Amino acid sequence: MKRIVMIDSWNGKFTAPVVEHWRSLGHEVTTSIYWGPELVDSGADLVFFYPVQNNLIQASRKQEKPPGVRIIAEAVDIDIYSGHPGAINYEYLDALIFMARHMSELSDRKFNIPKTLPQYIVPGGVDTDKWTMRRDTTRGYNVAWIGRFWIAKGVFNALQIFNQLIRTDPGNPWKLFLRGEKYDPLWWQRHVEAYIEANPELKERIEFVPFQEDMNEWLEGMDYYLMTSSKEAFSYSTAECAAKGIRPVIQMTTGIDQIWPSSWIFQTHDEAVRMFLSDHYEPETYRAYVADQYPLSRRLEMLDEICGL
Repeated sequence: MKRIVMIDSWNGKFTAPVVEHWRSLGHEVTTSIYWGPELVDSGADLVFFYPVQNNLIQASRKQEKPPGVRIIAEAVDIDIYSGHPGAINYEYLDALIFMARHMSELSDRKFNIPKTLPQYIVPGGVDTDKWTMRRDTTRGYNVAWIGRFWIAKGVFNALQIFNQLIRTDPGNPWKLFLRGEKYDPLWWQRHVEAYIEANPELKERIEFVPFQEDMNEWLEGMDYYLMTSSKEAFSYSTAECAAKGIRPVIQMTTGIDQIWPSSWIFQTHDEAVRMFLSDHYEPETYRAYVADQYPLSRRLEMLDEICGL
C-alpha cells in the first residue's frame, strides 16, 4: 500500500477515475486543489501534480524535494501553450507525462527540459461503460459543439461552417447546439454575436445549451460532433461523442491526425460540409475506434507502471 497525494488544480475534472482506481488497489490517496509543503512532506510515497500550473511551479521553486518521495506531473495542452513548463525547476521532478507526442515535441522545442528527465506519452482514456451507445443511431441533423466559448476552441469557425452547411442544404432541419460557458473578452465575443445577428437563418438554427449534469443523456439527441479547437492534445469531448456513436467532424490542427482517423478530419470548410452531407454514417465504427484505441483501462495501466504502483 502506497501513500499518494494528488494535487489537481482542476479539482478532479480528469483525474477522478485515476484516484478512484488507485483507491481500489488499496492505496491511501489524499487529494487537494492547492499545493502546500506539508502535503509533500507528509510521508507520501508519490505526489502527482495535474496539470503543470502554479502548484507545481511554486512547489518546485520553494521546496526541496523530500528524499524517498516520487514526484510526477502531467502537462496538458493549455499548460504548454501558456508556457508553464518553462517555469519549472525540473530537479524537483522524477518524470513528466504528456497526453500526445506533438505536445511532448513542442515542449522539447520551447522549454529547457533536461534530457535526463524521463518523459512519457499517456493518451486519454474513456470508460465506454459510462458513455453508452445512442438508443437511436440513425442519421439525423443535430450538430453538437462542446467547449468554453473562447477563441482557442474555435466557436467562430464552427459558426461559419454551420452557416455554410445550412446554405448548401437549406431543405433539411440542421440545428447547431452550442454547449459551453459564455466566457470571452468582449473584443472577441461581440464579433460572434454580431455574426449571428447578421445571419437570420443561422440565428434560427442555433441553440445555446447551459451546463448539463448528465452529458451522456444529453448526447442521445446529437448526430454529429463539430470539433474546431486549435489547442487539443487529445479532446475528450471528441472521444466521448464518438463513444456514443456520434460522427466526429474534426478540424485539422497540428498533431490531430496522429490521434484520430483521417476520415474524421477536414482541412477546409467545404470538406466539413461534405462530411455532414455524406451518407457515410457508421456509429458502431466510431465507438469501436475509441474502445480499441483509448480505453480508460489502458491509461490507468500506463500510469500505474510509470508511478510504480
